[in-house]
Amino acid sequence: MSEPNGRRTREILAAPGVTDALAQHAAAWFPKECCALLLDGPEGHELVLADNLADKYHKLDPETFPRTAERAYVLDPRLIANAESAGKTLVAIAHSHCRVGAYFSDEDVRAALSPFDDGPLYPGVDYVVLDAQEDGLRGHKVFGWSDA
Repeated sequence: MSEPNGRRTREILAAPGVTDALAQHAAAWFPKECCALLLDGPEGHELVLADNLADKYHKLDPETFPRTAERAYVLDPRLIANAESAGKTLVAIAHSHCRVGAYFSDEDVRAALSPFDDGPLYPGVDYVVLDAQEDGLRGHKVFGWSDA
């Protein structure tokens, strides 16, 4: 991963209330990971706070989904499809890391890759990793895809 390549991600994160909403979302899910989408559309920037479906998927198929929501996130893919159908652009996917800091893990890399080739699943989309701790959100890091 490289430094962020999209100024839109930084603009959305800088919008009033966005980081506060992400902090509240991370606190509500803690010690499980939270997830969210940062979108840009005809009516401006939008933050979509999403449910983490990792526990549900793990319960249904623990072999395919060995991690629970305490160590992984699974977004409902319909959130992205519905946003794109409404003319919105996916700018970034956000999720928290609980108690371990904000970094782009090997699991994050795996989840960001397309299962059909070695490229990104969502080209041009940034990833925001939130540093969720017992006492709240301590910050975030933004990562942009790089073939290197």
